[in-house]
Amino acid sequence: MSGFEIIGLISGILTILDTVSKLYSVVENAESLPLAFREIARRLPLVQDTLRSAEGYIKQNDADGMACAAIKPIVESCKGKAERLRDVLQEMAPGANDSRLQRYRLAIRTLGKSHRVEELMKGMLEDAHLLAGNRAVKAATEAQVGELLRAMRELSEAPPSVPDAGRSPTFAHYGTGHQFNNAGSGTQSINTSDGKQFVACTMTFGQS
Repeated sequence: MSGFEIIGLISGILTILDTVSKLYSVVENAESLPLAFREIARRLPLVQDTLRSAEGYIKQNDADGMACAAIKPIVESCKGKAERLRDVLQEMAPGANDSRLQRYRLAIRTLGKSHRVEELMKGMLEDAHLLAGNRAVKAATEAQVGELLRAMRELSEAPPSVPDAGRSPTFAHYGTGHQFNNAGSGTQSINTSDGKQFVACTMTFGQS
């Protein structure tokens, strides 16, 4: 694995992230855009700076084959997430602002929660952190490594762009009788006759 190949991969990621930045500028005024989108826009330069630092170091120092082989999976992982983030934003970009959020939610339902913008950005930050911590490329200073860690933590605490919706129970009844459903964990007591209903844990009936 040569340094030229790694430089090519990193250059490709930077091009994709430039596209991501432009796409964000298209969708940022969408109605009710989740906070997570603004968070990824804030973190994007941090990933770009780390990649540029790694690219510059490799160009200047001609990193050896073993070092390049070690960081190749990290760079490829980052590239895959960048491509998915670009694709998700491209799904949102066409049309009016008031329909973009709906298209995003539809895309996440189709592609899965791993394609939520905050998950993809968090993954890229993790890849950038791994790259920054690799002594062979020296992609970041200690302060920058700390900034990456802080960004990962803050993004993890941000509200999800598409909430994890719990499945609600669904009941169907096509007959003519009563239907009694208890979707909770408590006890259900039903009386459909004219008589009295007594509900208790212990009952004692007797003459006074």
